[in-house]
Amino acid sequence: MRFFVPLIFLSFFKLNAAESTSSWNWHQQFPWVYSEAESDWHYWHAGADGQFYLWKDKDQTWYRFDTTKSVWISTLWDSYFSSSDSSSNKDDSSGNYSWSWYDKDSSKEQTSDTSDTLSLSLSHDGLIREYLLYVPSSYSGSTQVPLLFNFHGFGGTSSSHLSSADMRSLADEENFILVYPQGSLISGSPHWNSSLPGGDNKSTADDIGFVDAMISSISSTYQIDPNRIYACGYSNGGMMSYFLAGSMSDKIAAIGSMSGTMLEGNPTPANPVAMINIHGTNDSDLPYSGGDGSTSTVDTLTYWAEQNGASTIPVVNNLSSGSLSVEKSIYSDSNGTTWVEHYKVNGGGHVWIDLDINGSNANQLIWDFFKKHDLNGPLINP
Repeated sequence: MRFFVPLIFLSFFKLNAAESTSSWNWHQQFPWVYSEAESDWHYWHAGADGQFYLWKDKDQTWYRFDTTKSVWISTLWDSYFSSSDSSSNKDDSSGNYSWSWYDKDSSKEQTSDTSDTLSLSLSHDGLIREYLLYVPSSYSGSTQVPLLFNFHGFGGTSSSHLSSADMRSLADEENFILVYPQGSLISGSPHWNSSLPGGDNKSTADDIGFVDAMISSISSTYQIDPNRIYACGYSNGGMMSYFLAGSMSDKIAAIGSMSGTMLEGNPTPANPVAMINIHGTNDSDLPYSGGDGSTSTVDTLTYWAEQNGASTIPVVNNLSSGSLSVEKSIYSDSNGTTWVEHYKVNGGGHVWIDLDINGSNANQLIWDFFKKHDLNGPLINP
């Protein structure tokens, strides 16, 4: 049996392949195309709905071409966004634990132009895991650059989180590679499995292994400084950052949490890991005072100050961000080195808080803290 690709779709293929036709080869008489760039067979298909689809054999996943943004979107997330069930009280598939205190990512409905990012995937632990990768315009490939992961909240997606916590312009200015990973599904919602097996363990997803696999894959293509790998996240993504620090202190130099918390029983890091925390006092999803399995902000700060050999009594400065008052707490060691930094946003809610501290937004504050640290400790000249 012979298969045919619609002429309009062939035209689309030719336009996209024109720049590098040598990287594509037809597979005999079938409508399969081999991508040398991805080392994978692709199947192109025009749907009855008038849209174009791409099957990636390596991913075992269909992608839909979004003509408005000129990007391929996994149909997995099409089905997620079309779901009418957006309740924040989902249970995990085993029915053993209530998710009542887990948030739904407030950025879910936001969109952003991702045409300048790479939609990548890898196979890990029996799942196809996806992530968005942004390579800054300042990247030359001649020197090693830092790598920064930014994790979405529970129920969110990498693209929606990129919208609300967009660090691409900052990456251009500071020359670091940026990653927005996609959490795997549990009860229909993307999540991060940010706890050791036990009472707080929400799934069997090996997210630590996923991050490690991303580091290996990205480092095989780009010049990554292994001493300057950082992680931050929003809400459940903040939990993931704490979990990474406890589990991978040999690879993660510093972490950041926005409107997040550390779960009880977080693994103890083998090495110091610098930490920045931003949290609002009006956060009703993950209260500043903690509770229901989550550690209070003050206890979290004290824990990381102790782990990093810093004083548990901070130096506090009163600042402002618009109409909001902000208390900045600095936890330093005996040499005056800051290991933990905290911004208490009085009146701030459960969002990626839009701060303006002396002209610096939250993204800038997080990066300014990160770039002062690497795996070996504080950098004298970051």
